[in-house]
Amino acid sequence: MRRSRRSHVRLVQCLAAAVVVAAPTLAHAEPQSVRAKRAQVAQLQRQLEAVGVRVEAAAERYNGARWRFEGIQSRIVQNQRDLTTTQANLGKARTRLTGRLRALYRQPDPSPAVVLLSSGSITAATEQLRMLNRIGQQDIDVVQSVKSLKQRIIVTRETLVKDRGKARVQLAARTREKRAIEGLLRQRQRVLNAASGELRRAIAQEQARVRQQAERARQAAIAAQAPIRGDGASSSGPTVALTGSLPSGSGNAEAARIALQYQGVPYVWGGATPSGFDCSGLASYAFAKVGKSVPHYTGAIWAAFPRVPYDQLQAGDLVFFHGLGHMGIYIGNGQMVHAPHTGDVVRIANMADRAGSYVGAVRP
Repeated sequence: MRRSRRSHVRLVQCLAAAVVVAAPTLAHAEPQSVRAKRAQVAQLQRQLEAVGVRVEAAAERYNGARWRFEGIQSRIVQNQRDLTTTQANLGKARTRLTGRLRALYRQPDPSPAVVLLSSGSITAATEQLRMLNRIGQQDIDVVQSVKSLKQRIIVTRETLVKDRGKARVQLAARTREKRAIEGLLRQRQRVLNAASGELRRAIAQEQARVRQQAERARQAAIAAQAPIRGDGASSSGPTVALTGSLPSGSGNAEAARIALQYQGVPYVWGGATPSGFDCSGLASYAFAKVGKSVPHYTGAIWAAFPRVPYDQLQAGDLVFFHGLGHMGIYIGNGQMVHAPHTGDVVRIANMADRAGSYVGAVRP
């Protein structure tokens, strides 16, 4: 019996030792394959994100061309209206001038001697001469008005010609950037197609996880009315020179809360509606909801509003990265809500993740 027990104990000890020896080999084999797969997925994600960043930069160039084109078109419409009004006013001025010339031809103004002789008194003669002088000044004003209106028509027509030329240039630029974006999207699809089915599934699962996470955050933000911080950011970030006095930013925090409610909405280049946003489109839409006009173009936004030092950031300030190629809406505590790039969704991100590409901030 004792021998049997000893044999059993030795057997257990041998098995335990075998497990201890084999465990490193088994543990090493499994994690190595998992690590390899994760490395492949991470590499594929980096490739897709790199293309996404380029798509976003091209999308902002497209937005810029579209913004300039629309501005020129608005100016053309306004100038055409001005031209029509000016031509009508010129017609009226010419009619008045023609009538006055005909009246003078039929009955020229009397000389001062004639007025003096025909008047009953010096006082009456003086009043009549004053009236004739006023009529003379009105004639001069009509002539000057005709000249001024004719000159304005010439300038307006020249501006229209120039603007139409600029519009053609901007339309071509917009078409060029659109083609560049489409080419980059095809490149992104080729990267995906070249990956194995297993990697594509892993990427799809990761994208689904991000969407679900964003949707949960959106629901939580709506339920909690999206409480966000309005205080300054950490002073460890870069400092941007302040230009002029800063506005209070009234309503900006509400715009940030509105943007948070669209977490999970897919990135769409040129998008500025709840069906899809790009980075500046999200800002333009959210601020329009609080009655503030923010252009759908990072370059125009950057130029339109005063700069904010990093340590004075408050909720609703607009933060820029990658040479104005990307932007987000600051929500406090070093975080922003943004539409990252193609294949991603509106979500919250730490600004520290893009610290190396930080350009600055503005406050509408």
